[in-house]
Amino acid sequence: MPFDLYSTKGKEEEHALVDSGATANFIDYKTIKRLGLGSIKLNTNRSVKNIDGTLNRAGDITHTCDLLISQGRKQVCTRFFVTNLGGD
Repeated sequence: MPFDLYSTKGKEEEHALVDSGATANFIDYKTIKRLGLGSIKLNTNRSVKNIDGTLNRAGDITHTCDLLISQGRKQVCTRFFVTNLGGD
């Protein structure tokens, strides 16, 4: 699903996978770097399991990124876990 992402660098059109069945929100580390979003180091690393139960080969999640999500007039600060999403 296409959406507009606003940051200190301006506006970028991005794409998101909506309702993937994941238990949390995730963002690719390359997107964080490319858009200069910044991230926060977790106090405790979190492991990531794929849908087949195997551990994600990108390793543990060590950082998060809080983003303000807007839909119409509604705004919610949402935490995203930073990982390698591959081509998604």
